[in-house]
Amino acid sequence: MNETVVYSDRKTISIQVKRDGSVVVHAPRGTSRARIKELLSERAEWIKKHSSSLSERKPLDRVYYLGRPFPVVRTADGRVGYDGERFVLPENADGPASVNALSLFFKSVGKKYLSAKTAYWAAVMKLPQPPQPKLTGAKTRWGSCGGKGGNRINYAYMLMMTDEECVDYVVVHELSHIRFRNHNENFYAQVAAVLPDYKSREAKLREYEKLFTSYGFYD
Repeated sequence: MNETVVYSDRKTISIQVKRDGSVVVHAPRGTSRARIKELLSERAEWIKKHSSSLSERKPLDRVYYLGRPFPVVRTADGRVGYDGERFVLPENADGPASVNALSLFFKSVGKKYLSAKTAYWAAVMKLPQPPQPKLTGAKTRWGSCGGKGGNRINYAYMLMMTDEECVDYVVVHELSHIRFRNHNENFYAQVAAVLPDYKSREAKLREYEKLFTSYGFYD
């Protein structure tokens, strides 16, 4: 197996299979090559299965914006944009390049939208207004709350691709962490008091994750 190893100040080893089939191992500094080879051997079946699923991914011919699918049009002038009916992407941009271009778009439009959503639900929940949220490229969580003061909220830019019900759920979820740091009974009671149907919204988010994975947004 031909793999690339990236060492950093992390505490655990992770394996990433990229869209082109290459394998990247992220490991703590000082991890031996023998340990990495051992782990790759242990995860060989998973790597093979994941590589196969990547080869079956759909071409990026549509983009979801607040839950609605819009067609993608490719142009030779390198433009990236959205005109209300379609997304425009460069014709020579491969999957990862297109995803990167879209991430910049969603971070831009999402800043105002998610700031307004956060302010609205903070008022409904009678919470102090948190600082303006940030949009990130996070791929393991839809949002996070913490930082200095314990009320700084980050949202994954892909949240802008889901629908409004999902957006509201993630906003309420993260705001609830201002009062309850852990996912305990009190935390979920707080979420349920605001959104009684939160479980169905969670399930919908999982379906969006599968959909976006099929289009290569989790490479």
